[in-house]
Amino acid sequence: MAKHQHMLIWLLYAALAVAGLWLAFRFVLPWAAPFLLALITARLMEPGVRLLIGRFRFRRGFAAAVCSLFALALMLFLVGLAVNQLLNGIGTFARNLPEIAGQVGHAFGRMESYLYHFVIAAPVETQAMIQTAIDSITVMLEELPGQLSGGLLSFAASAAASFPRFFLFILTYAISVIFISVSYPQVIAFLLRQIPQRWHKRVRALGQDLVSTLLKWGRAQVKLIGVTFVILMVSFLIQRVSYGPLLAALIALIDALPVLGTGTVLIPWALFSFLGGNMALGVGMALTYATVSIVHSFMEPRFIGAQMGLHPVATLMAMYLGYRLIGVMGMITFPMIFLLLKQFHDQGHIRLWR
Repeated sequence: MAKHQHMLIWLLYAALAVAGLWLAFRFVLPWAAPFLLALITARLMEPGVRLLIGRFRFRRGFAAAVCSLFALALMLFLVGLAVNQLLNGIGTFARNLPEIAGQVGHAFGRMESYLYHFVIAAPVETQAMIQTAIDSITVMLEELPGQLSGGLLSFAASAAASFPRFFLFILTYAISVIFISVSYPQVIAFLLRQIPQRWHKRVRALGQDLVSTLLKWGRAQVKLIGVTFVILMVSFLIQRVSYGPLLAALIALIDALPVLGTGTVLIPWALFSFLGGNMALGVGMALTYATVSIVHSFMEPRFIGAQMGLHPVATLMAMYLGYRLIGVMGMITFPMIFLLLKQFHDQGHIRLWR
């Protein structure tokens, strides 16, 4: 009986923990995100700040400002690179849309002539059904340019409407990074004063484990970027794509960003190639995307698991649960949460399994 009660209590705690995580990610995190990210960034920069203070005798404010500006400039460059590629792709598509629509119409005109002979040769009872399907496809293709144009305009309007909120987020984050880094010891001391003294060791261990987890996750992502770059570069060289290595590097960096991925570039590239009549390039891009996706699905749990000390199945489970609960960001944060729980279990702070 006692064993069953213990199990029920454990399940209740687990359910409360999951509910608490969901509430925190759903409601608390969106409001606190720029400040939490700034605190994490300041912690990651702290070794560099201390190096400048110790070796070059800089004052803390100047050392923190130098490290903050360098980190922010690097992040701005990567984000700007991704946004520039996305906007260039959209602009190119918008400019070529009339020509693509004409090519599609011309190609379908030839296909319609062939299909007409196919309909005539088909059994009488199926001719009406086949003709209806052909008419539906014809109407869809005729409406496709307008739908794509409307989709682009809707996307542009949505992006323009979201820009002030996004700009405020970035500005708040950037300023917070500088201010927190300048007074990092005082900020940490203030936060520790809000916690009972007996918890200080555990909180410090949590902070160290979090930084260690972020660094391990970063190493895993670097490996994935390298694998993606090699696959893309080999594919582009085989297909004789101009500036293949450079494009492979840019797409690999875009793939590392949350939400975005190789499909952001390769799927539209394949679609435009098909519509433009370059079937070989379209098939090549589609196969490249499929290869990258399959390799990612297989290698990502192994890389992250190896770096973080988690079994690949546990890593895959964490990524799946994270995606189901909070989306793409959950695929990044939940493996870290699993690792922290494992480290706390290994250190004897909590007992989750035998």
